[in-house]
Amino acid sequence: MIQVTYNSPNRSHHYRYASALARAGCLRAFVSGFSRFSPRAALPGVPMVHADQVQNFYLAALRFHAPARISEELAYLSKLWLDRRSLAPARLSDLFLFYSGAGLRTMRRLRGSPTVCVVEAVNSHVLVQKRIMDEENCRLDLPLTGFPPREVARRVREVEGADAIICPSHFVKDSFVSEGFPADRVHVVPYGIPPPEPAEAPVANDGTFRILYVGQLSPRKGVRYLLDAFARVRHPKKELVLVGPRSQPSGLEGAAVPEGVRFAGVLKGAELARAYREASVFVLPTLEEGLALVLGESLAHGTPVIATVNSGGADLFTDGVEGFLVPIRDPEALAYRMQQLADDPALREQMSQAALARLQTLGGWDRTEQLLVETLKQIASAGRRSNFTTATS
Repeated sequence: MIQVTYNSPNRSHHYRYASALARAGCLRAFVSGFSRFSPRAALPGVPMVHADQVQNFYLAALRFHAPARISEELAYLSKLWLDRRSLAPARLSDLFLFYSGAGLRTMRRLRGSPTVCVVEAVNSHVLVQKRIMDEENCRLDLPLTGFPPREVARRVREVEGADAIICPSHFVKDSFVSEGFPADRVHVVPYGIPPPEPAEAPVANDGTFRILYVGQLSPRKGVRYLLDAFARVRHPKKELVLVGPRSQPSGLEGAAVPEGVRFAGVLKGAELARAYREASVFVLPTLEEGLALVLGESLAHGTPVIATVNSGGADLFTDGVEGFLVPIRDPEALAYRMQQLADDPALREQMSQAALARLQTLGGWDRTEQLLVETLKQIASAGRRSNFTTATS
């Protein structure tokens, strides 16, 4: 049985992964940056190394609205500390699985050892992300914010030196292949899609063609293009519901907000489930995302979806069956597909039924966790890359 040291800066799906590795008898140590003071920090049965010291300062900086340069520095130092704390258990492991940006030092120290080093990439290659967001910020006349140059350089060196990559979608895989990483060393492990909460009373159809978006209102999410597309849709009773917090900047500065747009703020639990059930279609115009779980949530509620090709959506649904895939930054394509669904209730119902059927084939987190363990065993069996030293010297 292989032994794995795994690190991550937050809770997210990483706690599930650590628990799955522990149950399989594969986990030597889980090096976690998630704050030990959180009521959700406990992870029974998992050998945990707390590496949250710097992360706690970073979270405090965010909470008290410290200057951006301070919070950015703390975020960077937090990953360096996570990296440093990973070395000791990684030396005793067959495989070191690390969050992108949090493993370069340990990987370098392991040079010459049999330990296989694997990057967990939750988003596309950092250079792909940077190009997309630099282009967007230029379009919106915003500062070129994003990963600082040293973070970009660090992540590039990690990928160049890693033995393998695991990622949540083929969109992410393709981004690494496009930057020169061998396709056979990029392994897709899609996130699990949980079943929906039990439905309350059926939602009455009031004749409204209701478009739903769920996510942060930020430049990366492309909501500005959705507003443009919504304005083009012709329907006597249309509504666009935007669910989620607004970032600064949001990407909506100076944008015309058409009549029928409702900013619903943050919704959770039963309120969010109701928003999905009331929607005629769910639209995600994101510019870059590893695998958008909101798409799975929409499918679980039987809501047709329209998403960009950069959402990871191709791993969750088939274009033209449960919904549609469109290019990024293309309000005309968004409007065309929304209009198609607005004009054809039978198509909406057909896609709704297909969405519910598709959910049954995707599998939940149990299947994801099993695939993770199997994939890491496969990577460990393949061993180290012969050219590993070229990128870590």
